[in-house]
Amino acid sequence: MKKYTLYYLLISFLALSCTKPENSISQEKLEAISGTKTNGLSATLVKDDGFIDVDLKQLDQEIANKLKNKYQKPELAKAKAAVYRYYKTVRVENGRYVSDLKSADQIKISNQLFNMLSNNLEEMNASIAKLKAKGEKVDITEITPEYLESLLQ
Repeated sequence: MKKYTLYYLLISFLALSCTKPENSISQEKLEAISGTKTNGLSATLVKDDGFIDVDLKQLDQEIANKLKNKYQKPELAKAKAAVYRYYKTVRVENGRYVSDLKSADQIKISNQLFNMLSNNLEEMNASIAKLKAKGEKVDITEITPEYLESLLQ
C-alpha cells in the first residue's frame, strides 16, 4: 500500500529545488533537508509577511554543508517559509491536492518558487493518479496544522 504523507510534500519541493541538471538528488541531501532545523527563522519570515525568494544555488550549498553552522541556514529557512505559505492553501478534493492560488503575488513568493511548488503539486497528483490506475490503494493525507507548524521549526 502506498501512503503519501505531508512530509513527502516538503521533501519533494526541496528536492526539486536542489536537483542537479540531470534531475537527481542523493539520499544524503534528502536526509539533510528533513533533518535541518531553522531555529525559528522560518516562523519569523512567515510572520513578517515579506516577499520571499530563494537562491537555489545557496540552498544547495546549505544542504551540502549540513554540519556547518547548524542553525545558520537562511535559504533553507526561506524555502520552508515559502512551502508553508503555499501549502496552507492546499486541500484534498476528489482525491487530489488542490490550491486556489493563481499567482505568486498572492502569497508574496517569487514566481520561480510559485511555479516550482505548483508544478510539484501537479506532479504529485499525476503520480497518485498513476498508482490508482494500477489499482494500488493510495492514502492521501490532508494538510494539517501540525505539518504546517513543523515547517516553522
